[in-house]
Amino acid sequence: MRLSRRDCLNLSGLTAGAITASGLLAPALAQEAATISRRRSSDLAIKEVIVTPIALPDPPILAASGCHGPYFLRTIVEIVTEGGIRGIGETHGGEDTVRDLRRAAQALVGQSVLAYRRLGVQPLARNARAYAGIELACLDAIGRATGLRLCELVGGPVRDEIEVAAYLFFRYAADHPKLLADKRIVDSRGRGEQALDQWGEVRTPEAMAELAWQFHQRFGFRVHKLKAGVLPPETELAALRAISDRFGGKHQVRIDPNGRWTTETAVSIGRSLKGLPLEYYEDPVRGQEAMAEVRRRTDLAMSTNMCVVELDDIAPAIRNQPIDVVLADHHYWGGFAGCLTLGQMAEALGWKVSQHSNNHAGVTMAAMIHLAASVPQLTIASDTHYPWLVESAEIIAGGKLPITGGKMEIPSGAGLGVELDRDRLARAHEMYEKCGMRDRDDATTMRMVEPGWERTLF
Repeated sequence: MRLSRRDCLNLSGLTAGAITASGLLAPALAQEAATISRRRSSDLAIKEVIVTPIALPDPPILAASGCHGPYFLRTIVEIVTEGGIRGIGETHGGEDTVRDLRRAAQALVGQSVLAYRRLGVQPLARNARAYAGIELACLDAIGRATGLRLCELVGGPVRDEIEVAAYLFFRYAADHPKLLADKRIVDSRGRGEQALDQWGEVRTPEAMAELAWQFHQRFGFRVHKLKAGVLPPETELAALRAISDRFGGKHQVRIDPNGRWTTETAVSIGRSLKGLPLEYYEDPVRGQEAMAEVRRRTDLAMSTNMCVVELDDIAPAIRNQPIDVVLADHHYWGGFAGCLTLGQMAEALGWKVSQHSNNHAGVTMAAMIHLAASVPQLTIASDTHYPWLVESAEIIAGGKLPITGGKMEIPSGAGLGVELDRDRLARAHEMYEKCGMRDRDDATTMRMVEPGWERTLF
């Protein structure tokens, strides 16, 4: 069933005041909501919530937490309304998120998709990641019902395409023999041409610069982020320099050690970053006070995805002054509404805004594009793991969304603008069931290659 924009509003059980109070639907929709009829509001009521945990192949990329396991976990949420509208969402995987979504599913039945803000209070108040999947599915359903793109539902896009950054990881080759022996692997990956990917091992500055060049050739990236906290800091500094040199110093670079450096190491490396086209220095240390000290002693632009990650972190950040750039993420900043609020607060505080990424598939990629297109203050290229997703593992119909010239266009269809590939979704769920992975554990995988590995500080 496809509804016109006015039909959707006529079906809603919300008042105009309620929609306006939500602060998220566009003003034009709120005005039309003044004439809403309650006669058929049940057509936009939630009839069913389908929760599908999936596992998608993950290459052996390295971070401060260790080595990514053979699969990364995500959760697909589908909401079916009484009127036959189906909205889709994607969020983090893991047992806690899946359990909370399944527990909440029955309580959501009968509620309107237009009242998704209420669902963040009950029954999903304690799990922001679970709420993010539900909110996204509701917004997708509203978009499909009205024929509007998601970005139009939240006030309209302020840009037609978004810029994304290369996310560069040190890594082992996909066919490393010790990693191929992992008993959790349940697909047909193997050696040589049967390897999960052909990017090879990247464990030196020279290899990292070559990876950055190959990513640029394939995707057109003009901003390059190095995931650090893996090799000795001086080696990672040399890698960032090699990346910059490969592009003649004309491309911006970032570095993120994920809090694995001591304050003194972070200050020393930070001072050595002077002269590079550094866009920001992300989380070299843990905690607001340590970040603030590094910021004072280096005078570098600091960014975080660790010490300012929810609205409650902002008040102490005003006191401590640890950052210049904040990374939005609708999975834990309170969904799209929370990220729009974050943008306004960041502008008032003099912070710039970018977008955080974790491993994800195309549903989340589409959501990230809509979000970056909708937040006026989000002017810095978004992070994305998307290039690391194996093409054959993508769960949206038509294959992966394109990255061209380092940019991505807003999907043109209603809602998110993407559809699920049912066969691939079923296969990804089957992998989840068979592989036995239920939570992320990078340390275990790392110890397969480096026995005794521990996450100590550099």
